[in-house]
Amino acid sequence: MSPQSCIFKVPARLREINENAYIPHAVSIGPLHRNNSEQLKAMENHKVHYLNAFLRRRPSITLKDYVNMLRGLEEEARGCYAEEISLTSDEFVEIMILDGCFIVEFFLRHWKPELGEEYDPLFHNLYFRNTCQRDLLLLENQLPFFVLNSLFDLINNFSTTKLWEISFLGLALNYYDYEDLCILHEPRHLLHLALQWHIPFKTTDDKEANGQIPSSLTIPNATQLWEAGVKLSPAPDDRHALHIKFENGTLEIPTILVDDETELHLRNLIAYEQCQGCNTYIADYAAVIDNLVDSPKDVELLKRKGVIINELGDDEEVSNMFNKIVKNVYMSEDFYYSDLYKKVNDYYENPWRKWKAKLKHDYFNTPWSTIAFSAATVGVICTIIEAVNSFKNDTGRL
Repeated sequence: MSPQSCIFKVPARLREINENAYIPHAVSIGPLHRNNSEQLKAMENHKVHYLNAFLRRRPSITLKDYVNMLRGLEEEARGCYAEEISLTSDEFVEIMILDGCFIVEFFLRHWKPELGEEYDPLFHNLYFRNTCQRDLLLLENQLPFFVLNSLFDLINNFSTTKLWEISFLGLALNYYDYEDLCILHEPRHLLHLALQWHIPFKTTDDKEANGQIPSSLTIPNATQLWEAGVKLSPAPDDRHALHIKFENGTLEIPTILVDDETELHLRNLIAYEQCQGCNTYIADYAAVIDNLVDSPKDVELLKRKGVIINELGDDEEVSNMFNKIVKNVYMSEDFYYSDLYKKVNDYYENPWRKWKAKLKHDYFNTPWSTIAFSAATVGVICTIIEAVNSFKNDTGRL
């Protein structure tokens, strides 16, 4: 691995949990999944079509100009792949041009639909459009960002007249609806851009305050917390999924939309964190949700509270997904939610609240048990009253 490695094969320990989450289904990007299946080969014709459309946008630039530019970037681009790429120089440059022009052209047509054709199967076919969007955020399916940026800059800034008043970064932010994202560092690839969208801005002081592994790496599940009096609430501002807060007995969680892409997106972000060796913000977030969701009962409760929107339909499926999401995942020592864990556990461990939770769990977990407990309590009270009255009557006779 070179120091600039940023595109990895997913480690076997992660892949074995759900291999399907890391494999492209419509379009292969880069060398790692090149010609892996007939399904992916079918997209190669679309890539050629998009390449020709891209070249026509600036006829004064020839295909040879693009080849020469990318030959100059080849060594740096190869260094971005942690795996050894056993392709010839011509094969590698061909992939960079074909796949890179496909992505740039795809983003251009999304930004301004009038730049496309009257009938473009990638945009008029909902399956292809959504599957391409999914495939472009897979860890193994990436091109270096500077390759995409260079292709766009060459066509846009070749003469004194720009074709468009936008950068490739602007195109990418528009495509993923990240337009209010403040970029601190140029992304290394599109998945890294998605990671920057999710991670919070932390100062050194924040890290010193929160960067301790908590004494307990778990918190009670959502049902246990609710029974102990913790209020579960969707965060009023859910711009950042990771901004989970606990204040004054209320746990605020940005709304979690669970659909067919949720697991795939989380797994690829986590895999990138694991391989890159950076802070495990996404893994830490997934660990919190895993703690809160132990069973379908927790999912149902979080749905009622507006925290989870379940588009999978089956609460058990959601529960199983979150229970497996951090399996075989290593956490960094700089655990992002350590302060949150301490606050939640201190609140929950209060003896009165634990007694209240146990009482609620043991005696009030169903309407019938509540009725039975109430009836038993009334019976005990009546028995006591009867005993007192009997004692008074006996005393009066004496």
